[in-house]
Amino acid sequence: MLLSVVSLIVAGAWNWTETRDSSELPIQASSQQDTQVDEGSLRDTFDYFLSDASQTDVKIIEQRFEHYSDNSNGMEPALFKKFIQYKAALVELGATEDFNALHQQILALQARFFTFEEQQRLFAEENQMRELALRQKELKQIAQSSEEYLQMWQQELAQLSPELQKSYYNASLLTALNETNSMDAQSQFLVRESLVGIEASQRLAALDEKRAEFEQSVQSYMLARAEIIENKSLSEYDREQAIAELREPLFDSHQIRRIEALERIHDQKRASAL
Repeated sequence: MLLSVVSLIVAGAWNWTETRDSSELPIQASSQQDTQVDEGSLRDTFDYFLSDASQTDVKIIEQRFEHYSDNSNGMEPALFKKFIQYKAALVELGATEDFNALHQQILALQARFFTFEEQQRLFAEENQMRELALRQKELKQIAQSSEEYLQMWQQELAQLSPELQKSYYNASLLTALNETNSMDAQSQFLVRESLVGIEASQRLAALDEKRAEFEQSVQSYMLARAEIIENKSLSEYDREQAIAELREPLFDSHQIRRIEALERIHDQKRASAL
C-alpha cells in the first residue's frame, strides 16, 4: 500500500546525466545478471528495468528497454519513457502525512501523463490498494468497537475481486513476516509457523541462515579487499589479481556478479566520502 511513497524515494535517487549511445549495450545491468526479466505484467517489466535506476543513468535504462522490446512482443518504449517521466515527477510532490491528499495528487499526476486506458494497465491495482487503505482508516474512525470494525472490514474485503484479495493477503502477509525480523530465533519461527506453516517456516529459517553466511562472507571479503587496495607496494595489475584470487574461492559464478555490483557501490560511496 505504500508503493507510491517508496516510488518517491527511488525516483529522487535517479541519475539523469547524458550518456553515449551504444548498440552493444546489454539488456540487463550487472546487478541483474543472475535474474530474469519480470514479464508478469507490463508494469512489472517497467519496474524491473527501473530497479537499477539508483546506480545506472536513466538514458542507458531507456536504451536497454528499447533493445529488449526489439525482441519481445507487447513492449512499448514510448510508454516506458512516459512512465519514467511520471516517476520523476512524483518526487516533486514532496513529503506529506495526509495520505488522502497524496493519493489525490498521485491520481492527478497519472492523468497528466497517461490516457485512461494506460492508467488502468499500469496503476489499477496500486490505486485500488491505496483506496483500500484509506477505506480501512475510515472504518476504524466510524466503528463503535473493534468487533464492529472487524466485521465491516471483512465485508469490505469480500467485495474485492479474487485478484485484489490475493494481492491484499500477500501484502499483509509480507508485512507480518517482515515484522518477525527483529524477533529472536525461537519467537520468529513460532510466529512464522502460525502465518505460513511449519514447512515454509523451515525454508525461511534456512534462507535466513544462508543469507547471514553470505553477508558475513561479504563483510570479510570487503575488509580483505580494502587491505589489498591500500597496499601501495602492489601494482594495479597485482591488486586486480590478488582481489580475483581472494574472490573466487568465496563466491560462485552467480554470486560474483552480485559481488562486483556491491564493489562498485562500495567504491562509489567511499569516493564520495573522500
